[in-house]
Formats: sequence, structure tokens, C-alpha cells
Amino acid sequence: MFDTQVISARSRSVPAVPGPRHAVDVRPERAEPARPRGAHVPRLDIQGLRAVAVGLVVLYHLRPDQLSGGFVGVDVFFVISGFLIVGSLGREATRTGTISLTSFYMKRIRRLLPASALVLVVVMAATMLLLPLSRWQGTAESVLASTLQVQNWALAMSSGYAAATEAVSPLQHFWSLAVEEQFYLGVPLLLIGLVWLAGRLGRSRMAVVIGGIAVLTVASFVYSVVYTASNHDVAYFATTTRVWELTAGGLLALVATRLRLSAPVRTTAGLVGLAAICGSALTYTTAMAFPGWVAIVPVLGTVLVIAAGTPAAGESVPAGAGPATWLLSTRPATFVGDISYSLYLWHWPLIIFYGFFAERVPTKIECLALVAGSLALAWLSTRFVEEPFRGSAHAGRARAATPARAFRLAAVLVVTGVLTAAGPWLYLQDRLEQFRLQGLDPTHTGGAALLPEQMVPTSGSVVPHPAIAAESGPIIYANDCGLYDPATMTPGACTYGDPAASEAVVLVGDSHAAQFATVLSDIAAGEGLRLQAMVHDGCPFGMALPRTPMGPLTTCPEGNAATLEQILELKPRAVITSAMNPAGYASVLGFRWTSFSAQVEGYREAWAPLLEAGIEVVVLRDTPLPTFHAPECVERHGADAPQCRTDRETAVEDTPDPAVAAAKGLSGVRVVDLTGHLCNAEVCPAVIGNVLVYRDNHVTDMFARSLHGPLREALFGGAAS
Repeated sequence: MFDTQVISARSRSVPAVPGPRHAVDVRPERAEPARPRGAHVPRLDIQGLRAVAVGLVVLYHLRPDQLSGGFVGVDVFFVISGFLIVGSLGREATRTGTISLTSFYMKRIRRLLPASALVLVVVMAATMLLLPLSRWQGTAESVLASTLQVQNWALAMSSGYAAATEAVSPLQHFWSLAVEEQFYLGVPLLLIGLVWLAGRLGRSRMAVVIGGIAVLTVASFVYSVVYTASNHDVAYFATTTRVWELTAGGLLALVATRLRLSAPVRTTAGLVGLAAICGSALTYTTAMAFPGWVAIVPVLGTVLVIAAGTPAAGESVPAGAGPATWLLSTRPATFVGDISYSLYLWHWPLIIFYGFFAERVPTKIECLALVAGSLALAWLSTRFVEEPFRGSAHAGRARAATPARAFRLAAVLVVTGVLTAAGPWLYLQDRLEQFRLQGLDPTHTGGAALLPEQMVPTSGSVVPHPAIAAESGPIIYANDCGLYDPATMTPGACTYGDPAASEAVVLVGDSHAAQFATVLSDIAAGEGLRLQAMVHDGCPFGMALPRTPMGPLTTCPEGNAATLEQILELKPRAVITSAMNPAGYASVLGFRWTSFSAQVEGYREAWAPLLEAGIEVVVLRDTPLPTFHAPECVERHGADAPQCRTDRETAVEDTPDPAVAAAKGLSGVRVVDLTGHLCNAEVCPAVIGNVLVYRDNHVTDMFARSLHGPLREALFGGAAS
């Protein structure tokens, strides 16, 4: 499959998480300096700075391995936007005592919505024509979130463990546009309030406005630092952690014309600022707690570059601005800056659709072709969509803009976006309902289909249908038992099997243990046992300390210690455990342990009290990790396609399970290895019989249930299969 570092945001982020998260807003506000009313001299250097920012982002999305911090382009754009818009609104408010909200929002509608609406419609249409059904719902939801300017919160709420292996939307980059629009809903009202406060206090309007924006900047920065350290994924997309970047630019705009910078200072500021931006793009990685305090480097770098080219009051052009300002003002740079908004809108969908069809990282020649295609689409979009709707900037070529026309345009485009999302979504729901009626054949041999003596060819419709594979999860997720918290939950909170049974077995571990909850519940019920689920996604049941990009994850071993106490009080017949292997954690979530042996010892430390209490421990060897997204691969290529198979050596032999290693030589610990039901001697296929094996890196609930016979025999028949 296409490298997730190219198309994913997380360093999901994550773990390789870059991609979607690291998008930028390249709004086409005219770059004009902070100067008295009437002096409208274009800031060519700011247009060139836009080119630098969008160039970093495009290159990052194409080759994150070579420009690991290119996502800082988003910070550059936030500062530019704040400089132009907050500065303009602040000067209007202090000059007139108010802000024309109608005029402000009218301009933003005409400048931004037409081009973005076109991209949303084209991407949804292309998804329906070119991508499998499994992609339709995600794209439709992205269209709706982007239309309503809440894409950042949609991503924030779905970020983390559960989203780590989701297919990347071709519209995830709209998150930064949403951040700005949410910010600009409130900042004009804030400025009006500050001007009113200045009148009440009898103070200078400008002084109060600058003071109020400064307080907001500091508060948002502190919040960003604190929140990023505790919740990296959500912080990346949150509006509240980005406000300070926008207001930093606004503060500069309000004070810049009062600065008298000498030529050497301007030269130094411009060069140092560019070095800070480019240096962070070259050295930052998605493993860093971003935005947080590290975002201050590209933000201050952008402030320095803009300050270097800002004329003082009374100047038409800055005196001795220096080589950085000159370089950014050259025609190639300003040309890219002029089309940067459309370039931003089009480049990401182009990369995503390329990745789907190529199923690999683009070559250098293909990268050049993608850049050329993005530039061509951006120029066409700017020339024939942006400019006509920004008619006021081109006198005589468009009817005069009026608030009524602008707001009617906004209403039409919003309704268009909603209908663009709703049509495919409603059609898909009807199809999905039909797929949900397809159940597992009770006579199906399940994983036994791979055993030589019971070889069963693929036949019939694949179940579950790939389009609903993500729904085929274990029963514990239906009542929020996937994140068991011993501090707030009792063992009885997640009871399955035979609830009235006096004797219990416990299922503990991460989501790779949870994936067997349904079939284990059925087995336990048949044996007259309760199944107590105490699983926690992302936390193997061991005492070794996992390390994340933000530092040690102490919550896992601490939670496991508390869970262990509850298990000892419960006195179950057995504890069943499983966990994703270290290679999976590294590739999917970015978690690591100091060593394989440390994880082995961590498991033994967790199991020792259980064994001393006479409680048997059963280890389910981790299921092989596919090297492709199984539902999408099967839907596109077919159940028996060679592309939808993982080499057994890669999936099994090269990925040892530390829990299995920990079990060796321990009395009272058994290993159940189901690998023979998921892989033959050479490969691990995506479909066995006619059952889809994987929903992502987890097996589908339907396939897990097909293993009822061999798993029951292994657990209660006395021998591992």
C-alpha cells in the first residue's frame, strides 16, 4: 500500500502520522502592509512567503521522509493570516470605533467559498467514480464537515488509537481552513469589545486592543503547551491551541509601523526568520509534541520575515529590507503565492488519488508530475473561479459585490456542499443495510479452511462486505468496555458469557485481546462461565513502560497494576490475554519499549501474582499484521488477488511475540497459537473461505467467530491447536 507517512496525518499521526494533519490554510487575502488608510501597496514578500509555506507542505506530503517537518507551513500561514486580517480589523476598529461585520464576512465568502466548494464537489464525484464503496462514507462525512467548517474537530474527535489505521480522506486538509473560520467568527467581536472597553476606561483604543490581543496570545500559547503535552493528537487540530499563532501575526501588524529598523537589522531578521522556518521544516518530526512550545520557532521565524519587509510609518517601501525580502518578492515566488490557496486545495486530493491507484510512494519523476498537475489545477482554479468571484479586485470584470449577493452565494454553496455529502451518504446507507443482512454460514469451517485436511476454496459473497468491515468489531465496543478503567469501573461492568455463572474467566490486554471478545463470550456461555472483559485499547497487560513520542506512558502499567488487584479479588478460573506485537505498536501507534526482553519481563511481572494465586494464564499469540488495508484491497482487487496477501515470513516469523516468549518455561501458562488458521505455509490471505479476515490490523468479528471450534478445543479441550 501507499506509504501512510505520505497520506496519513498522524504521525497518526501518527506514528507515522503525518499526512492529513499537516495541511495549511492559504487564504488569498491580498498581502498589504500595515499602513495608513489609502496606501494600498502590495506586499510581494508576503506573497513569496506564502509560496515558501505551501511549497513546504506540498513537498512534505509527497516525501515526508525527506522533509520531515514540512508541516510547519501551517504555522507560517496562520501568522500571515493574522498579520493581514487581525491587523486590518484592529486598525479599522481603533480608527472608527467599530468593525463592518457585513463587509468583512462578505469579502471572506467571495474569496474563499467558491474554490473550496468546487473542490468538495469534484472530490466527492471522483470518489464515487473511482474509489470503492468503503471510501464513500468517509469522504461524504469529510465533505459535510468541511462545508460546515468543523473538519478540524471531526479529526480531533476521531484521532488516536482507533483512527490510526483508517484510510486517509482526500479532504482532511480542510482542517486548517476550519481553524481560521472559527477564529474569525469571534475575533471581530473581541476587537469591538476591546474598543468599547477603551472608551469606558478612557484609554487609547490602540493600547487596549494591543493589550487585549497580547493577553489572548499568551493565554493560548500557555494552553497549547500544556494541552499538547497531555493530548497530542487532539491538540494538533484544536482551534484553541492555534489562536496564538494567528494573534502573533496580528500583534505584529498593530505595532510594525511603529518600529524603526535599520538596514542591518532588517537583513538579519529576514535571514534568521527564513532559517528558522526552513530549519524547522528540515529537522522537526511528527514524533514531537506539536504544536506546543516547539511551534514557536516557525512562528517567530515568520514574524521576523514579515517584520523585515514591513515599512515604517510614512515609508512606501522598507529601507534596506535585505536579501530575504528581495528573494521572496521575485516573480516566481509571488506567482506561486498568488495561486497558493487553490494550490493548497487541489494538491492533497491529487496525492491521495494517486496513492490509491499506484499503491506505493511516488518516484521522483512522479512527484514532479504531481507538482506540475497541482500547479496547473491551481492556476485554472485561481483564474476561472477565485478571480471572477473576487470581482471587486478586478474592476469592470464582475458585477459590484453586495452583501445580499455574497450571503446568497454562501447559502447556495453551503446547501450544495450538504447535498453533495447527503446524496452519496443516503445511497450508501441503503446498500450497507443490505450488506449487514449477510451473516456467517453456520456450517462454515472458518480458519480450518486453511488446514490441509479441510481445504475450502473461496466461494460466495465475501462476508462481512468490505464496505462494512469497520463495523465488524467485538461486542465490548457496544457498551464502552474497550477502555476498561479499574479506577472507575468494577469487573462486573463488562460481563459476558453466562452472567449468572458463579465461575469466571477474565479477558485482559489491548485491542488485539478484545478482538476475540465475542467468540470467547460464546465459548464461555457454552461452558457455563462468566467472561469478565478488562481490556484497554493500546495497553498490553504487562508492567513494562511503553514510550510514546511525548514520553513514557505511565498510565498503562499503573492501570494494569490496579486491574491485577481486581483480578486477584475475583479469583477467576483463568486469565486470557493477548496484545499486538512491538512491531505493530511501532508502525501503527509509534509506541516503543526499551527492548524486547524488557517487555518479556514486564509480562512475567504482571503474571507472577496470578500464578502464585493458582490462576492459569492463557496467552493467545498475536494475529499476523497485514501489510495492506484488507477491506479496500479485497473490494478493489478481489478476494483471491495476490495483492491481498501478506508473506508469512514477514507477518509471523519476522515479528516475534514477547508474550509468547514470556510464557516459555513458566508453569501455569499456556500458549494458544491460531496462526495456522490465518496463514498457510506461504501467505496470510485477506479472505479465508469467503470470510474477510481483517477489518484493519484487527481480525473481523465474523472471522473471529468462525474460529469458535478450534479456539474452544484449545482452551477447554486440553490442547492448543
